[in-house]
Amino acid sequence: MYRCFYAKQRWRQNPKQESAQMTLIRKLDRAWLWALLALGWMGLIYALSDRPAGDFDDASDATAWLPLATTVAHVGLYFVLSVFVLRAFVLMRPVSEGLIAHSTVFVALVYGVLDEIHQSSVAGRTSEAIDVVADVFGAVLVVLFWFLLRKYRSRSNKQE
Repeated sequence: MYRCFYAKQRWRQNPKQESAQMTLIRKLDRAWLWALLALGWMGLIYALSDRPAGDFDDASDATAWLPLATTVAHVGLYFVLSVFVLRAFVLMRPVSEGLIAHSTVFVALVYGVLDEIHQSSVAGRTSEAIDVVADVFGAVLVVLFWFLLRKYRSRSNKQE
């Protein structure tokens, strides 16, 4: 990751000497690829929700020392999903930055609610509102990090 960051910094200093690494990153940084990653991650979340409660007994034993382990898992899963969704929206540039942020959180909210509805029909599983709150919190974290990153980048560009 640091290599990529420094390659990007060198490219900014001399755009004509773009490294092979930056060329590869530019080729792979496409909205459809990020949207595909988001859909794949949604499939993983669905598959995890489709498993009966008994399948998670070993995981529950291993994480018994961690309070709110399932909440942390929800935040993590939806954090990753929101990274994929946010990047897809940013690359598509359909709307303003504020609407991109709101749309990212909205996607997490809707999919979290649908996931809980689906989970309520699985043997031994229940639907809990706190899980949806954790899902949305994961998305809000991504949006906050995105805003902070944009603010940091705009400051560093002004200093150059």
